[in-house]
Amino acid sequence: MPRQRAPSTRTRSLTRAECRRRALLGADWFVNTQLVTAEPAHDANHGRVVYNHHLPSGLLCRGLSWSQGRAIMCLLAAYELTGREKYLASAVYAGHYLQYALQQMDARHRRSFGSFREEIPLSRFCYPRDGIEGAFGLLMLHLFTGERDYLERCELFAKWYLREAYHGDARWVAGRVGFDDDSDHVRYSYIQAGGAPFFWHLHRLTGNGRYRSMVLRFGEGMLKRFIDPETGAVTSGRKRLRGHSHHVASITGRQFVSNDDGSMIGLTCAHAATGKRSSRFLDAAVRYGRWLMTDCPRPLPNFAGTGLHAINLTELAELTGDRGYVRSARELMADQVRLQVNAPKQPDRHGGYRGEDEPPHAYVKGATGREFLTTRVTAYSTLALFRLAGVHGPSYSCLGSLKPSKKR
Repeated sequence: MPRQRAPSTRTRSLTRAECRRRALLGADWFVNTQLVTAEPAHDANHGRVVYNHHLPSGLLCRGLSWSQGRAIMCLLAAYELTGREKYLASAVYAGHYLQYALQQMDARHRRSFGSFREEIPLSRFCYPRDGIEGAFGLLMLHLFTGERDYLERCELFAKWYLREAYHGDARWVAGRVGFDDDSDHVRYSYIQAGGAPFFWHLHRLTGNGRYRSMVLRFGEGMLKRFIDPETGAVTSGRKRLRGHSHHVASITGRQFVSNDDGSMIGLTCAHAATGKRSSRFLDAAVRYGRWLMTDCPRPLPNFAGTGLHAINLTELAELTGDRGYVRSARELMADQVRLQVNAPKQPDRHGGYRGEDEPPHAYVKGATGREFLTTRVTAYSTLALFRLAGVHGPSYSCLGSLKPSKKR
């Protein structure tokens, strides 16, 4: 494949103070748009955040398991940075919806016990990649509060995942687990490796070797199926193993992933799980990082990928000591923040990011992606800005402190 030079994205680089300011605006958007029930208006959606908001029509779609998890990551990063209780309270409320509305705690039903229902308490299935984001949110709450219930729920989810979602014969994860049947099959998808940070940090907390083994399986699967040997880019799958084609761009006749959904962090977690200073997992992550900086065509065909690319690059900077990754991440985010809405008198939109990468017409006929504010773009962008501002928790990273706070 001929080498392609990415179009320049160079603009005025964001300062650390500006990264902090904009990251807190993103966290404020979650606080201001979260539904919190209060008497006398009772609402079972207590703690639920926004999935997307169509600005012209006002249509609001509320979040699901992964939306809650990513919101928690942003809110706790804001709390770590500022110490403001509003962020911790909002994160706890988001956890309530996961704990008491979505997580299945009836041990009589083995197929669902420990999992998260997908969209609402009546859903009869779980997407493992979505559920693991919710579980990671609870893991983060355990670290910040010291509450053991969060950790116990994480272990219940992990046991469910290894029992029902991971298929040992295929050595990969099913895209969907139905609660009323066991007919779901593995459709090889790179996105599953984005669940590695949950298992890696759960291993660090508990010492359970099964969780470390799962991290290594994610890394091996990425190398075997989804890393292009010629360019180092993430693909939707090679040859007979081709699978999930979501958020994929066709470049000179080949398909490359523009939003890797955290799968590169799966490589860095696998590297950490080896316990070595160097590994083929880190080598692959570095090659992918170089592709992001030099050969990834921009602008991307979706809204969310840029924030995640910046997260990937800051991760590599911290692992390798190469500050060039940070400079590239700042340049990417200097363009990405143009999607952030500046409307101080409208708290339901101020600080949120535009961009719906799912088919916008599925929500509003005739809509365009830019007409929506979404958790997907807001969370990735906000977490990238927090990393650039020096706030580094374990979310979307193999690094980060795992010393739980004292119980509050």
